[in-house]
Amino acid sequence: MATMEKCIQDCLDCLRECENCANACLSSDMAQMMAECIRLCGDCADLCALCARFLSRKSSLYSEACLACAKACELCAAECEKHSAHAEHCKTCAEACRRCAQSCREVAHAA
Repeated sequence: MATMEKCIQDCLDCLRECENCANACLSSDMAQMMAECIRLCGDCADLCALCARFLSRKSSLYSEACLACAKACELCAAECEKHSAHAEHCKTCAEACRRCAQSCREVAHAA
């Protein structure tokens, strides 16, 4: 069972990996092909930041934020996994997204 503190840390770790992945994709010579990955990383990073803030202040909306974050993390992980064989940053991002999604779901369902 993920605690709020673990979930906050998983959100912040995922935020960092999503930003790193998006930046690496943007600077690659395959940026056009990676457009969906870049977009989903941005969405995921934004929701991770929001979720971490809501959890930190114990917002009455943290459960909903966690569920939205979990969905964004799953979408991002699925896209990054498509590229993980040739892009280490995508593999690392997908792993962070999976951890974050699990933590967010656990915290949301415990609310």
